[in-house]
Amino acid sequence: MPRHLSEAQRARAIAKLEENWSLSEVAAELNVSKSCIFYIKKRWQKEQRLQRPIRQGIGKVSTENEDNALVEFINHNPFETAVKTREETSFPGSLRTTQRRLKQCGFKNCVAAHKVFLTEEHKQRRVQFANEFLQENEFWNNVVFSDEKTFQSSKNGRLLTVSIWTILRETDLQHKKNRNT
Repeated sequence: MPRHLSEAQRARAIAKLEENWSLSEVAAELNVSKSCIFYIKKRWQKEQRLQRPIRQGIGKVSTENEDNALVEFINHNPFETAVKTREETSFPGSLRTTQRRLKQCGFKNCVAAHKVFLTEEHKQRRVQFANEFLQENEFWNNVVFSDEKTFQSSKNGRLLTVSIWTILRETDLQHKKNRNT
């Protein structure tokens, strides 16, 4: 079934109803529900118009100043959660609205990398390993080097997550746009 009838289809429905067709017959002819035809008929009888009413929707719950307060808070505190941001700025909307406003203002929420820092013992063991294999050419021919790859983030292998708000870059927007097409 179509989402909405065109004005021509609504006019055709009224013409059929004036020819004494039943609601069910007109609905079947136009492939819509009987209630759809009922509301078209009712609007025609009350207001003599075929156009659908213009709907305003729900207005924004926040002002521009409140939105700007969110942005300023996140700029100064990028590691804060949306819950904390909402509380600290007294944002009037829900948590979901807070997240939506931040995204509309160009922020995205992502998980910050958590790296385990090297201790002195780690550093000494790495130097010792390198010295042991310094002259071993055969060994180094079988080694693959990787840059910025985390194989384990903590002792038990689980990734420790910290959320962070960052500004969307043009490349992020382009990637998202390409993915949606």
